[in-house]
Amino acid sequence: MENVVARPDEIDAASPVAAPAASPLASPLAFPLASPHASLAPIPVDTASAEPSRLSRLSGAASAIAPPVTPPVQPSDTPCASATLASEAIPSPALWRHAKPSRWNPWLIGLTGVAGLWQWLGLGYALRHWGELAALSALPVLLLTPMHWGLIHESIHGQLRLKPRANERTGRALSLLLGLPYEIMRFGHLMHHRFTRQPYDQPDISTLRADASLASRAGRWIGYQSRLLGGMWLSELFAPLITWIPAKRLPALARRALGADPIDEDVRRRTVMFATDPVRRRRIQRDFLFLLAALGLALWAYGPWWPVFVATFVARGVWLSIADNLPHFGVAMDEPARARNFHATALGRWLVLNHHLHRVHHQYPTAPWHLLPEIDAAQPTQGPVIAYWRAVLRQFAGPLPASSLRGDTV
Repeated sequence: MENVVARPDEIDAASPVAAPAASPLASPLAFPLASPHASLAPIPVDTASAEPSRLSRLSGAASAIAPPVTPPVQPSDTPCASATLASEAIPSPALWRHAKPSRWNPWLIGLTGVAGLWQWLGLGYALRHWGELAALSALPVLLLTPMHWGLIHESIHGQLRLKPRANERTGRALSLLLGLPYEIMRFGHLMHHRFTRQPYDQPDISTLRADASLASRAGRWIGYQSRLLGGMWLSELFAPLITWIPAKRLPALARRALGADPIDEDVRRRTVMFATDPVRRRRIQRDFLFLLAALGLALWAYGPWWPVFVATFVARGVWLSIADNLPHFGVAMDEPARARNFHATALGRWLVLNHHLHRVHHQYPTAPWHLLPEIDAAQPTQGPVIAYWRAVLRQFAGPLPASSLRGDTV
């Protein structure tokens, strides 16, 4: 079910390239329908009560537009595999895109919510009363970080809760526990879907020339590694500060932050529109002030153990930074959906909520997480598929040359 609250109307997250609209004059059968799900089945006619003249007119009109009728194929002893798949084994893509949220979501929300509250308040109390041994209880919290982000991700695509308002509020609360500004994360993620791997969305690509100086290459390498090791999360943590910058300065700031490539002109324009919207600015400012108050409360709860809270808070941010561009690292512009799938163990699939099937997600961005394996089985990934943990590590070989955008680097 599409969530118009969780996905702004001005952003189409379904594909990086918009599909051309069908012309109503392209076919004599292209009649407007009342709904995209309207049935194309013929309207039944009561032949027992209809007048003969009316029936003749109906049959004449039908024959004028109906295609030639092909004699039915006689059944054979060998069933047709394609017909079986089309009719029963593989649901319609529309069913994937508009399926309901997973029945596991309430339980996972409770699990990650309790883990987050333990990190913010409970662990501080335990450390003050039981000492350093209580710090071991932070390990499950860190382990649940990918799942925590995965639930926020479901909310962004309108698939966390069935009702739009509950979906947004739950996603906003979960974002607070990771120090993420929900409003900005939602906008940025949906922009990523619409403009996947455009110049602004290529953090793994170095734009330096082949004859660049050693100092320039070293600076680019340090900047890239810093982004992987928490820099991306820090930029998201402090991104709400832009809402206190005067609106007239935002276009220049967008050019510095997103680059000046002409291809990204639409990206910059939409970003400035978003950042100058007064309603969104108030929401972002409110959430950020609430986050600052929550941070103060957490530091007070930890008392002399406050470095433990800071360490766990930053550790979760480091994982978010590492996972941010993981499925797009080294992806060429001509690869399907400009994303990749990976192998994962059964436990890993639960921890990342099937986010290892990222190409499938980009092809069906509103399909809930629990349906991604079914879609992948129906439409298997072409080409090599590596393990998820290898995809994590290989990012540290970057940044890559711009030539990698024209070929596969798996």
